[in-house]
Amino acid sequence: MTRIPFALLSSGALIAAAASLMAPAFAQTDPNQPTNNGSAAASQTVPPGQVAPGKDPGTTTLNSGVNSSIRSTQVVNAANQAQYNADLAAYDAAMRAHGRAIARQDAHYAQQQQAYAEAMEAWRIQDAACRRGHQRACDAPAPDPANYY
Repeated sequence: MTRIPFALLSSGALIAAAASLMAPAFAQTDPNQPTNNGSAAASQTVPPGQVAPGKDPGTTTLNSGVNSSIRSTQVVNAANQAQYNADLAAYDAAMRAHGRAIARQDAHYAQQQQAYAEAMEAWRIQDAACRRGHQRACDAPAPDPANYY
């Protein structure tokens, strides 16, 4: 167990006591706000020692500055949102166009595959005829897939 020297303990207590006595001196006061001095008018709305509501020109100026900043931020945000929506619409349009291009390419590729398959089938028939001794089938050129589109 550690022991705290008595001198430190008493100085800490002294500082704590001084701080608690000075707290009212550090309280925030507003010269533009009337305080409740115990009069009948003030005591009806505000408890004694409290600040009565009023108009503070400094607060009003700061609030109008904040409100102006909020409005300008809202204008910038609205412009940014509009640009985002335009970019999103352009992206969607580009993706749809790309999808249509891919569909056309896929359809063309399917036609090419079908034409090649039909040309190969014709070549197999031609080759079989040539192997059976039909000279005309042997002399004919190989089928061209372009003729099967």
